[in-house]
Amino acid sequence: MSAVCLSSGVLVPSLILIVMAIIYVITDHPVHLNLALTPDNWLPLLNPQHHLLLFLSFIFGVVGIEVSAGHAREVKNVQRNYPIAIFAAAIIGFIITLLGGLAVAIVVPATRLNMVSGTVQALQHLFTTWHLGMLLPFAAILIAFGAAGQVSTWILGPIKGIWAASRTGILPTPFQEANQHGVPRNLLLVQAVFMSTVALLILVMPSVNMAFLLLTSLAVVLYCFMYLLLFTAAIRLRYTHPDVRRPYRVPGGRNWGLWLVASTGFLTSLTCLFIGLIPPGHMRESTYAPAILGSLAVMVLCPLLLYRFRHLPSAKASI
Repeated sequence: MSAVCLSSGVLVPSLILIVMAIIYVITDHPVHLNLALTPDNWLPLLNPQHHLLLFLSFIFGVVGIEVSAGHAREVKNVQRNYPIAIFAAAIIGFIITLLGGLAVAIVVPATRLNMVSGTVQALQHLFTTWHLGMLLPFAAILIAFGAAGQVSTWILGPIKGIWAASRTGILPTPFQEANQHGVPRNLLLVQAVFMSTVALLILVMPSVNMAFLLLTSLAVVLYCFMYLLLFTAAIRLRYTHPDVRRPYRVPGGRNWGLWLVASTGFLTSLTCLFIGLIPPGHMRESTYAPAILGSLAVMVLCPLLLYRFRHLPSAKASI
């Protein structure tokens, strides 16, 4: 029931925004997006650096979908239902993100657009146009609920993986423990402190939009690097541990299906990672690239150092 409510928190405001934007265009209100069907307008031929960076913001909307794999054992007929759910979520997310982004760009002038609160800006303008301003607080509450649902998935999903690894002795004993509900509370507290510190970056950046772009690009680069490891590990484990029983197996013979899926994902992730290293037009390359690469290096070295100095005697289980 809670999942349905949280999903509605995203879909309802999105559908309202898209439908109202269509009515807005049909009724000849001023459109702030150039919709001319020309190559220069639909392809990033001019200022490609800026457009490619915005492409990362689009990719950011679908990263993290693999976190649901942690619940694959709880799915009935997982071999059939899980891929259906993943493809459905990806397609719906793509359509909503694409049409929602176009709706915001049509309604809000680019000079006034805030990348963090652009959706609320567009809804405010549309509601004001038809004298429905009293509905804006309800839409904002629904958006907040939807964001809470997304964040809750991202918070607990990765932590469950870290917790499983910690029980082999990689992390100190306090981080191997969980409360009576099976939630690794200590790891969640560390995550909260770390992410709150990262969020403070918004206070030292020249603008909110720049901080948003930098954090989004950094998140996508980190995710893409993780995906490179994930797809490589999937292929390797198919050969080193072929007989391990898993809740889901990529269809397509013994190996070729996995090679096709993993190779496609690997090349896509590698492309996005390189795009993430391209600075936007308004940021200096001497600042942007070192910040992204330095953060990536720190994130990669931390788990390697933890593994190097792990305490095997404290292991509670083997994975």
